[in-house]
This record gives sequence, structure tokens and C-alpha cells, in this order.
Amino acid sequence: MPARPRLIPQEKRVVRIELERIAPSPYQPRRDADPDAIAALAESIRCFGLLSPLLVRRSSGGDYELIAGERRLRALKLLGWSHADAIVAAVRDRDSALIGLIENVQREELHYLDEAEACRRILREHGLSQEELAAALGRSPSALANLLRLLRLSREVQICVRTGGLSERHARALLGVSDAAEQLRLAKLAVESKLSVRELEALIVRDGDKPGSKPAAKPSPISGLAKDRRLVVNALKETVRQLRRIGVPASSRVENHGDSYDIIVTIRPAGPAATCCRD
Repeated sequence: MPARPRLIPQEKRVVRIELERIAPSPYQPRRDADPDAIAALAESIRCFGLLSPLLVRRSSGGDYELIAGERRLRALKLLGWSHADAIVAAVRDRDSALIGLIENVQREELHYLDEAEACRRILREHGLSQEELAAALGRSPSALANLLRLLRLSREVQICVRTGGLSERHARALLGVSDAAEQLRLAKLAVESKLSVRELEALIVRDGDKPGSKPAAKPSPISGLAKDRRLVVNALKETVRQLRRIGVPASSRVENHGDSYDIIVTIRPAGPAATCCRD
């Protein structure tokens, strides 16, 4: 896994800045701000002061652009403050986007769809690989890939998932249905009936044979193929070849014992694919 980047320079300074000179971050990942939460934060700042300065960078014309501290800035404006302490850091657009995302994840729970959209934007606009972004966020590459997959849900389903309070695991379960209309129907049903993830998954398996839906994986009918062992062997070897075509370093070995076969499939960790595959 790539080393986690140092996003904020060691040398930085704290200055007192007029709030009207701080422009909002164009990379703010949080779509919605809870007014009650902002009000509670404002009351905390009123009582105890601003314990953590805003993080800004210089913008054109001598003003500033917010990097991190969107909720604090809103709370300060709600209190009617005119100035606030801020750390001025020299960072690139890419690092500004990363810091804004990380700050939202660390300070207050960020909706997983907002996080996924912010990650996709960073990947598209700033040339990072998924491995580099995963390292910066402290995630595994597979966890980041699963997060990004949620954006395959239709916009209507995403709205339903968001407003209905469905969890990330609910959303991942809905990816098992290929038809957007069926996804939406199941999402609404999960919200209205307050289905658990397990109940939703069971419903998807049960209804998997409906037209337009994608059934959950079911055991292969090996018993029906056992009469022709070569057919089973060839099917498994073809699966290994398909894995290699999509970049998975897999190999297989078949040992014929006369009255039985041993089929050994090896999948190696991510990295350069094996050069010798014995199928």
C-alpha cells in the first residue's frame, strides 16, 4: 500500500482573519448541514471559544479559501462573529480536496454517498490512483472500491437510500439487483418496512428470478454435471481463465487419480500476475 501523504506542510501560521474574506471550499464533500447540529456547535463555541482554528489557503486577490472547518465557519457566522483564528497553509487543489474530505470523515459522520462522490471527484480531477487515495484515507483499496460501487445505484435509489436512512450495507445489498426500477421498489420497501440488512438480502434472493432483477449467487448444480467429470474440470478451468482476463492473478492445477480429480485453484495477492499457469 502506498505511504500516506503528508498533506499539511510542517510550517504553518495562525492569523486572525475576517470571516467575510473566507470563501467556501469548492471541494466541500458534505451535501447537507444539519441546522440543529450547527446551532449546537455555535452554542459550544459561544461557551468555550473556538478550540480548533479554521484551515485556509490563500486565494486570488489576497483573500482566503476554506480548506477545512465548514461547520465551524457556519457556526461562527450564526454567532455573528466577524473574525476568527485560522491556520494558513500552502496546499495544492488536490490536497485541499483530500483534507476537506478527511476532516469531514474524522470530525463528524459523513454520509457514505457524499464520501463516495467526493472520492470519485478526487480520482477524476486530481489524477490519484485508487490505491493512493485509499492510503490517504486510511482505507484498504477494496473498501474504497466497494464505496465507489455504490454510485452505480440510480439517482432515484440514492435519494431514497439517503432520505430513508438506509445503511451502507443496505445500499450494497441493492447492488445485487440489476434493474433500476426493482432497486427503487426494494429500497422503498426497506424504508417503509424498516427491513434489516439480512431481511433485505433474503428478499433479494427470494425475488431474484423476477424479470429485470439479478439473483444472488446460488450453488452451481454440480450434481448434474458429475456424470461428466471432464465437463466439470473444463468449466472450472474456464473460470480461472476469465479471472486472469480481468487481471486477477489466478492459476489452476488438475491432478487425475483415475477414479477422482483434485482441482487446485490458486489466487495470489494483488501484484504482478504469475507467469506460469498450469491449466
